[in-house]
Amino acid sequence: MDPSGRNPVRVFPCSVAGWEEIAVETDVALAQAGARSRGGRHLRILVVWGARFLGESLAEILERDPLVSVVGICTDLSEAVALSPALEADVALVDARIPEGLAGVRHALDIAPGLRIVACAVRETEEDIVAWAEAGVIGYIPRTASVSDLARMILDIHAGEQSCSGRVAAGLLRRIARTGGQSTGRDTPFRAAALTKRERQAAELIRSGLSDKEIARQLNISLATTKSHVHNLLGKLNVRRRSQVADHLREYEHPH
Repeated sequence: MDPSGRNPVRVFPCSVAGWEEIAVETDVALAQAGARSRGGRHLRILVVWGARFLGESLAEILERDPLVSVVGICTDLSEAVALSPALEADVALVDARIPEGLAGVRHALDIAPGLRIVACAVRETEEDIVAWAEAGVIGYIPRTASVSDLARMILDIHAGEQSCSGRVAAGLLRRIARTGGQSTGRDTPFRAAALTKRERQAAELIRSGLSDKEIARQLNISLATTKSHVHNLLGKLNVRRRSQVADHLREYEHPH
């Protein structure tokens, strides 16, 4: 308390994952103590962020909410998988732009299937949302989210609620309608797989004989992203070899 008798106020200039905001903290310790006295359990969050100083800034912002406790900060998913059991994290908040990306999420969940991952700073497009969902995340925070809404959105996702734009909701409904044709026999195997735009492009380039590096250059994306698209493509088509992708394309173009 300062000499005037008022609660101290601390101002933090923050820049986290593209969000820039001046956050003000007023006597957070008292608010947290109040939450504990009411018997409220903190949501235990493990932050996974490529740049540690940004992860620390994000953790500081999250802990201003009396219902949230950050139990650890990691710079990659392998570290998160190793630490999560000991930290007893309820949720792993993962930077969507970490190098491991979607493939890293799938690998982490193969090792620790009980890990509940929320992807943060995701592009809110149908393609990206479906890709992260198929990788196994329980929800996402869009890039357009406000710093002040972060804790609430994570709490909602943990409780089974996900907010999304009307455009994304409409896209997901269209996707469900397309994949629904698989059970009625109205669709071909290739279309029923519901490939994203990038996966279809990758499939065409694989048929042309291009390597992952060549596909990355052709699509102007990173090699890691290319490998993720190819991995998703093979999984959706239920094939093991790249040569089998061409067979699926031919069946799509010349159905029996």
